[in-house]
Amino acid sequence: MKIIDSKIVDCNWEEFSKIPGLDCNLGYAALLGLSRETSKPHIYDFSLKRELDRGTTLAVALALKEYIQREFPTQKRIGIALPSCFPGIVVNLAVQMAGKSSVNVNFTMGEDAAKAAYKRVGLECIIGSNKVREKVDEHCKNYPWTDDFRDIADILKSLGKKAILPKLIMVKLMPAKFLAWYYKIPKVGGDKEASIIFTSGSEGAPKAAMLTHRNLVANAHQIEEVHLVVGNCDTLLANLPLFHSFGQTIQVWFTSMFKVAQVTVQSPLEVQANLKAIKERGATVIISTPTFLRSYYKKATSADFPKLKNVIAGAEKTPEGFAEAWMAKFPSVRYLEGYGLTEASPVVAVNLPSDIPPRRFGNPNGQARKHSVGELFPGMQAAIVSPETGEFLEIGEVGLLYLKGDNVFKGYYNQPEEDKKRFDRGWLNTGDLAMLDEDGFIYIKGRISRFSKIGGEMVPHYTVEAAIIKALGIENSEKNLVAIGSRPDSAKGEALVLLSAIDVDMAYLRQKLVAAGLPNLWIPKQIVRLDEIPVLSTGKLDLGKIQKICKFS
Repeated sequence: MKIIDSKIVDCNWEEFSKIPGLDCNLGYAALLGLSRETSKPHIYDFSLKRELDRGTTLAVALALKEYIQREFPTQKRIGIALPSCFPGIVVNLAVQMAGKSSVNVNFTMGEDAAKAAYKRVGLECIIGSNKVREKVDEHCKNYPWTDDFRDIADILKSLGKKAILPKLIMVKLMPAKFLAWYYKIPKVGGDKEASIIFTSGSEGAPKAAMLTHRNLVANAHQIEEVHLVVGNCDTLLANLPLFHSFGQTIQVWFTSMFKVAQVTVQSPLEVQANLKAIKERGATVIISTPTFLRSYYKKATSADFPKLKNVIAGAEKTPEGFAEAWMAKFPSVRYLEGYGLTEASPVVAVNLPSDIPPRRFGNPNGQARKHSVGELFPGMQAAIVSPETGEFLEIGEVGLLYLKGDNVFKGYYNQPEEDKKRFDRGWLNTGDLAMLDEDGFIYIKGRISRFSKIGGEMVPHYTVEAAIIKALGIENSEKNLVAIGSRPDSAKGEALVLLSAIDVDMAYLRQKLVAAGLPNLWIPKQIVRLDEIPVLSTGKLDLGKIQKICKFS
């Protein structure tokens, strides 16, 4: 770790970029990983109640690879509509081994958003599940499935043992490089498109982020380098959607490349199923979001976590006091906060326990710092830029977080105007306000879109929300009950609007906020009562809908 010109944090950027294999095709990198210790457990599918070793995963992927090449010879992109499960993981592997690009479709999108998203990338076919399709159709009758939709159960049944068993024998007996040659697995990936991930759409219409082979291979290596999941003795609870980069990178690519076992559960919302999977399969690591972890916190006891060591939370800010509450209830399970975004494939930083093995880059052992989202990953540079002037700021100042690294994407598909917003002088503008310290730890202050300029002062929505939640005594709610937005105001530029899913006495709330020391300027003048606060499938606030409600309130 070094500081360049007192303004840029550099975590071994050049050294990391020289690691062998970063330009591998994802399918080739996964084959190399899966062909080592082929009898070692790889996936326990909790829904199917079936355990598969690494060799079986590879054999099924190779059989599906041949099916995809035979059935979709001209399609560049293959849609995948499967949750976190063995079929979802193995189809993703097969698509890359077939030399195609994967589009894990977000089946929680509304009809219009999904239609626009899939039309943008020219999606013509989907490998999915009839059961998943039926569930989606119950909630969204006109969900825009492609005309060519293949059920994975039918595909696997048609392949049968005659297609898979010979490959399993080969996988068990032959070296990896021979397998790659024999099955014609592409070796080089580099900057070619590997996967399109649609962003969450929290601030508007979803965008099609193009992640390259190098992006995803690099992020898997970065996760391994910092020992986020240590390896041979660990079991990962894998329940994140594969249409989110967080779920895809860790549950498909990282576990395949680096000999990590996982137990899959189809949804993080299935609380009892997840707790049962953690207990019965001895999961040692959970990677999740604070929204989902709150449900586990409320319903679990220490007996449900017999082997669990670490919980790593990301995708949204951890509510004030939640990490301390977690550690008080589960003292043997460390709560560690991290940070990432789709455009960085996605993981950028994470707090780490102090007892991890030594590593090549960054601090020699793990470190964690309170209020931070962790230390910048190896192979990355970070800087803070003034949102007003565009100048690079000194270490320790607050501004927009800019990033560089092999895991940073190349742009959105066919959306040059969005690219202009994201890239500045070769840096990725994350849109997050943050501070960096001299050791490369990142302190997120909020999204720039979640600030209002009122009377010349920048007012953070998250801080106001946290104060209101505390004043109303609703910290332990599993659902978002309040949210702050803003509307134009002729006198002060903007005015805060409180959206609430519960009845609120504004006079009482004002009194409590003033007593807590909240500036008068920060106290909302208007409240809008809703049946529920708009959220996305991740549990994150749907900022686009919130702003529309506030604007027309």
